[in-house]
Amino acid sequence: MVTKPRELGSEQEARDALADLLADYGSEYAQLRKIDGWWRWRPEKNRLSRKATAEHRALRDISQTPWLQMVVTTLAQTLYLDGVEMPGDMDGSRSKRFWAPWNNNRMGARQIGLHRSAIAYGSAYTAVSRGEDGSARIDCWSPMESLAVYRDPARDVFPQLFLTVCELGDESTLYEVWDAWNIWRFTSDSRHGPVGFAEVVEHGVRDGNGRPVCPVVRYTNQIDLQGRTPGEVEPYITVAKRLNKDDYDRMVAQHYNSWKVKTATNLDMSDLDEKEREEKKLKLEQGSMLFGGEGVQFGTLSETDLDNLVNSHQADVDELAAVSQTPATAFGKMVNVGDAGIEESRAGFYAKRNERRKTFGVSHLDTLRLCAAAEGRMDDAADMDLTAVWADTDTRTISQAVDAWGKAHQMLGVPAEQLWDLLPNVTKAQADMWRAYAREHPTADDIAVRAYQAQLDVVEPKETDYGVDPGGGGPDGQASA
Repeated sequence: MVTKPRELGSEQEARDALADLLADYGSEYAQLRKIDGWWRWRPEKNRLSRKATAEHRALRDISQTPWLQMVVTTLAQTLYLDGVEMPGDMDGSRSKRFWAPWNNNRMGARQIGLHRSAIAYGSAYTAVSRGEDGSARIDCWSPMESLAVYRDPARDVFPQLFLTVCELGDESTLYEVWDAWNIWRFTSDSRHGPVGFAEVVEHGVRDGNGRPVCPVVRYTNQIDLQGRTPGEVEPYITVAKRLNKDDYDRMVAQHYNSWKVKTATNLDMSDLDEKEREEKKLKLEQGSMLFGGEGVQFGTLSETDLDNLVNSHQADVDELAAVSQTPATAFGKMVNVGDAGIEESRAGFYAKRNERRKTFGVSHLDTLRLCAAAEGRMDDAADMDLTAVWADTDTRTISQAVDAWGKAHQMLGVPAEQLWDLLPNVTKAQADMWRAYAREHPTADDIAVRAYQAQLDVVEPKETDYGVDPGGGGPDGQASA
């Protein structure tokens, strides 16, 4: 199904579209703020009783931990796009040209924030436009400051309209409404002030087939056939609330009941009024020596055992790790198991990471294809036979990797040059540089192989007046003059 592109034909039509988009944006913003608080470090605070003191509130505040930030960070730190591969591109010239807009827009660093937003909120966006110099420009947007409207959110590649809300330093706000042809810009002196029309400019981008599109690419953490895109924060808020409650309970028990309480019975304080009795009690400290008269008995009350509270906390940590497919080691739990056990414990996380590489990789390629169209490289824009290359972030030593891939070269005949960018911490750009150097500086063995291959080249027989001359001679086999 091809969705018909939408064009805003006038300033009034663009203004009406802006009003509708801002209404939808406002309804989603409240939920996104809640997610943002749990992702960052401003989660909802646990409710306390009316009798809670300032001391209780202080303990609650220091028991808040950004658990869900670790869920997002652990996944995001395994997602670094390193390059693209094009079939038949032996010298790498086509992939280098296709990859150029990525470097020109500093996406090597900006992809981190893009991935984090998509993982945390469930979606994020790139918007492609053509700059004044004819080069492609990529802008990254969080759903906290943008909104994309799709006719069919589950199946459409590009949206119908796209809204961005950019708060400027002088407390004014810039609004942009993107359609299939133009970018309509409006400004306001304040967040809720009157909106004035600023300008309309063409974004200058088509798809690979030359059709007008709203040049915005969506990055989704997950998406189902109904277009729902949950992130890695909202589903686990209840578990994070329990963890913060665990920490608060432990802090209260540790603060008030983590030491033995000294008791004394039959103390005669009948000659003291109530105020004096309370003052006498307050003079007793943890290290005080107690003395009493006849009939006075001293004892102690045991401190609260914190083991149950600690075990409850660890059980909730294990549950968060299980439901979010995050390695338990990310939350500080170390398990003394072998290599096979470690791999098994991280199998779920690797499956989750590989799924995100699939979805984000397709979105990155769509973005780069739009960049190619913006720069007039329509062959590249229409090329669907591309593969995204991700940096290797697995926890392996360089010696393990060299040993494994070295065996692949020796035992399976895989070309060594094609294994270089599979080594840990070796980028595709570094491996391409090594391959170029190897071509320009052949070894003695390479030169000998090339010479031997040249000798084996078959010379096509020549046609003479006397028939086929396989050796170049005359009819009697004599060499021709």
